[in-house]
Amino acid sequence: MTPRLRALVTASAISAAATAGYLTARHSLRAELLAVRHAACHDPLTGVHNRAGLSAAADSFITTAHTTGRPVAVVLVDLVGFKKVNDTHGHDAGDHILTTVAQRLTGIAGPAGICARLGGDEFALITTGPATRHDDADTWLADWLTHIHTRLTTPVSYHGRTLSVGATLGAVLAHPGNPAAAWLHHADLAMFAARANRRTTAVFTDTVDTAAATRPTDRLRDLARPTSPLAAAPTTWRAA
Repeated sequence: MTPRLRALVTASAISAAATAGYLTARHSLRAELLAVRHAACHDPLTGVHNRAGLSAAADSFITTAHTTGRPVAVVLVDLVGFKKVNDTHGHDAGDHILTTVAQRLTGIAGPAGICARLGGDEFALITTGPATRHDDADTWLADWLTHIHTRLTTPVSYHGRTLSVGATLGAVLAHPGNPAAAWLHHADLAMFAARANRRTTAVFTDTVDTAAATRPTDRLRDLARPTSPLAAAPTTWRAA
């Protein structure tokens, strides 16, 4: 091999190596960016959306769902007795309950719905109902909340132990007229009403925030919660 040919081969090899290195670095950087974006919008424990991820996806989901004529439900889930599980069985058992609840909500939401952990033991669910007339939506939501509550409160098995799961649910039918944050607030008011009336589910059906003035600002949640998921049969509450 002549010196000139050897130089050309060497230059080609260096160029190929540089190109491969660039492509590898680019692929690695893209993967890192995707990982950062995913981490910013998802809960690290359960893998579902966090509050930021829910906020980013909710408005477009509600708008799109309404173009198909389907009712949209925004549901808040507050676990009951979760602190007792942590204190009695340890935080690993509590984490197991949180991941199990997240999995159950993901299954309920389906591939098109949104499930999120808002923090602590509070979750949110946004999903659509059947394509029915909107005057049937209230009945559908009330019945569906009972179904969700039953699924969520099925006891969880953990290392040979059976752990109870309690939950209080508040929900509202949403439409594109308000941002998702407003519907989450109304669902939160319904959940507070359920706790205050020792119920397990409640539906907020008035777009006027009539209950805000009577709601404690410090949210003494544990004082108003049902003592167990069987404290009262699931019922609905409608704002005055």
